[in-house]
Amino acid sequence: MYREGRPRKNTFPINLIVDNGVVLVVGGGQVGRRKVRQLLEAGAEVELICPDAVDELSTWAGEGRIRWTKRPFRAGEVAGHLMVFACTDDKHLNRAILDEARTVHVPCCCADGNWSDGDFTTPAIVRSGDMLVSVSTSGQSCTAARDFRDEIASMLAERKNLELVVLGTSDALLPSRKRAPFHLPAEERAAVGRLIGRVRGVHEFFILNTCNRVEIAAVASPEPEVVDVLKRLTALNRLRAEEYFCIRGYEAFRHLVRVTSGLESSLLGEFHIVSQVKDALDEAEANGWSGPAIRTIGAETMRVSKAVRHEVEGMLRVAEIDQIAVRYLSVHGGLDPKTHVVVVGTGMVGTGVVEALAKTGAQVTWAYHVHKPDFPHTVQLADLPGVLATADIVVSAVDASNPVVTQEMRTAVADRNVLFVDLGVPRNIDPFYDDWGHDVTVADLDDLKLWHRVKTGVLNEVLAKADAVIRSEYRVPAGA
Repeated sequence: MYREGRPRKNTFPINLIVDNGVVLVVGGGQVGRRKVRQLLEAGAEVELICPDAVDELSTWAGEGRIRWTKRPFRAGEVAGHLMVFACTDDKHLNRAILDEARTVHVPCCCADGNWSDGDFTTPAIVRSGDMLVSVSTSGQSCTAARDFRDEIASMLAERKNLELVVLGTSDALLPSRKRAPFHLPAEERAAVGRLIGRVRGVHEFFILNTCNRVEIAAVASPEPEVVDVLKRLTALNRLRAEEYFCIRGYEAFRHLVRVTSGLESSLLGEFHIVSQVKDALDEAEANGWSGPAIRTIGAETMRVSKAVRHEVEGMLRVAEIDQIAVRYLSVHGGLDPKTHVVVVGTGMVGTGVVEALAKTGAQVTWAYHVHKPDFPHTVQLADLPGVLATADIVVSAVDASNPVVTQEMRTAVADRNVLFVDLGVPRNIDPFYDDWGHDVTVADLDDLKLWHRVKTGVLNEVLAKADAVIRSEYRVPAGA
């Protein structure tokens, strides 16, 4: 990669403040032009000595930006300068300038084969606002340094145009049976996250995966190709246009606030989503998917969603899915001391169901996979078929890729009046039971939410108030 035989010099990088002295540049060719331009960008006062100069240097002199002594260099002109650049096409003259600089203790940079005897070199640099990035190969390859610099410049230019993009689908667009294949359990989420992290143009992101939505919120370049890649990685490209959403900028931020406020949920105003968003942000941080931009967006989303909730809380009849499930069971299954309810799953929703059932007096058996809950009647998931034989109601809320109540368990519930409530995404109850009959009834998330939904005009009023709060509170910085 690097030129063999070229001198190598270990260097110490510094950012030199050059607005407190005059810098001398000797040589008016393209090398001298580059050095003068960099010095002017750094705020230096520049003196140029050379009989002739390229047009750009001549223009800067005519504009008074540099002082041009239009003649050859003379001995004794180095002293008194902050530093000197020897940029002529005469290696002997450049060496004489270097020797004089040593004598008068002025740091010197030679832009030819004498460079390794000089006091400093200038790395390939790129500026972007207040950002300054320099690249050096210790003298081994100027071409390689410039190539790295150009790649960094391209990345910095790209970051100027970054925007917030949210891509996903939800229960508003897809029923649970069609939505399930697109949800990402933990292992799949980690694998997809690793792939997204390699996509050029996606700088930071997090994945929100809940019972009624799966979406990616990313700080990314605006090019359509970036979203196309994200759609392929999440398989959303298999859906019709009306079955998923892709929103950007302020609209994307508004969406995140409305989601976190519970206003994009079928259960209007539900609170579980807040912890789910926090978990998604923590997961992104732990996996290295997110950085300062997503942290800012996450913090602002939480802050503004709290303000939204405060504004609309008096208009909402808030209920979480575990509460809805138990209300549904009270109406459709009957809950009394003779009713045997099997609850599968010890996560947030499963725990909420068990706590709500405790107030009804029903007999509850809690099935767990790894962590045994502190509860009088528990069974491991492997022993589930045995307790199904006496169950009147089965409520399942497990984060699993495959059903936990399988078709093979049908003999345990055959010819008995059993109500299954499936709170899992993907499905926890094998879809086989949907049409099996045998007095078995299955209700999934969509069924419960439809049953609970209050058909009034309050939703539009709530969203209008929420949007007014979001507009007034919005202050996510550009590029975040």
